[in-house]
Amino acid sequence: MKQNFTVRHGALDGVEAFLSVAKHRNFRKAAAELAVTPSAISQAIRTLEGRIGAALFIRTTRSVGLTEAGERFFARARPAFEELIAASE
Repeated sequence: MKQNFTVRHGALDGVEAFLSVAKHRNFRKAAAELAVTPSAISQAIRTLEGRIGAALFIRTTRSVGLTEAGERFFARARPAFEELIAASE
């Protein structure tokens, strides 16, 4: 029996960028890890925040931290994303 797995277009856009920034607490390190520009990471995060309707990061000149909403999203998104990666291997 053939399974048809479909993910709504754009549903996961920005999640990998979010998880990488949350892990590194740094946009440049996240960009290097994902082999994209820091601007691409920033845009992906802005788009994700717009879709969720909440700021996920507290950004200052020298640091990046998670907001309360970011902490909650991270707690749920990380294990779900890891499960998707494992399922695709």
